[in-house]
Amino acid sequence: MVSLLISSSEEYSGKSSFCAGLGIIFKKMGYSVGYMKPIGNLLVDVDGVLSDQDAEDMRTILGFEDDRKYVTPVLLTDSLISDALGGIDRGLDKKLEEAHSVISKDRDIVLIEGTGDVGGGAMYGLSDPQVASKLGVKMLLITRYDSIFAVDRILCDLKIISPQEILMGVILNEVPETEMDYISEMVIPFLHSQNINVFGSIPLDSTLRSIPISDIVEYLHAEVLTGAGHLNDLVDNYLVGAMEVNSAIKYFRRFPNNAVITGGDRSTIQLAAIEAKSRCLILTGGLRPSQAVLASAEEANIPVLLVRGDTMSTIERIEDLIGHARIKQKAKLQKIVELIEQNIDVENLLQDLNLK
Repeated sequence: MVSLLISSSEEYSGKSSFCAGLGIIFKKMGYSVGYMKPIGNLLVDVDGVLSDQDAEDMRTILGFEDDRKYVTPVLLTDSLISDALGGIDRGLDKKLEEAHSVISKDRDIVLIEGTGDVGGGAMYGLSDPQVASKLGVKMLLITRYDSIFAVDRILCDLKIISPQEILMGVILNEVPETEMDYISEMVIPFLHSQNINVFGSIPLDSTLRSIPISDIVEYLHAEVLTGAGHLNDLVDNYLVGAMEVNSAIKYFRRFPNNAVITGGDRSTIQLAAIEAKSRCLILTGGLRPSQAVLASAEEANIPVLLVRGDTMSTIERIEDLIGHARIKQKAKLQKIVELIEQNIDVENLLQDLNLK
């Protein structure tokens, strides 16, 4: 049995997606796969039991039934924080080791998902490098390539990964298509010159940033006026309907799978969005649209959502939601697996884990 801790240089860099995709690939190859997230920082209530949202998603995706107290042995509660600040020993190392022992039983490989960024959990003695060292496992670092400063983040992360031998290598994630050649010709050779193994680079894909309309409804506490049967449709981006109607349709058509945010009293913009086949309309200010708009949207199978907040606050919440998109949808999982298989040296990864 081997374990691999998947860490990251920053939050929301794709750890959970990579864990899911890699787990699916390993299972397809015939390996028995376990999963744990030592520190649960996205707390959710599941039938009266406190758990972690990432761990619950992974339970569904990978199909395991392990006891939640072992999947996520440490939960980031207010009492845990207070005890850590007060110097009270909660026996976390023992809980970690026991949980890992249980999860790894009869498994070929256990994927361990890190917490936040690489240093998350340090105040409890459970940062990603500390967890890896205590369990005697290797680390894989995921870094979102948003600019050349991603290289700086990797080099800084190396300063806190001790011993550095526990780092098996890095993966560059969400690389813009226009940067892929630059990555392969310049960035990866530089990282190799710093004795950093690179298993591959994954291009940015809009599917993985998309969200189902049902998530928008839940997050904005929106009222669904039409299109209730299409709430599982995916939205890739949002557009603000604040322009003149003459240019609106052309603008909306430039960005497929969009959600248009506009005031409830902007009927001409709403009709333009419907004609352009936007995925949904988000109407702000609690103002209900005209019957003509509702009838057109219903005929086109386009959900119309009504929210009480103003346009600016709605935009801010949508930005936050899209930035933290989750991976439960089948289309996303298929895309994640495809991206890993096409861009990551999985065979080399298996060899370094002594599974080949």
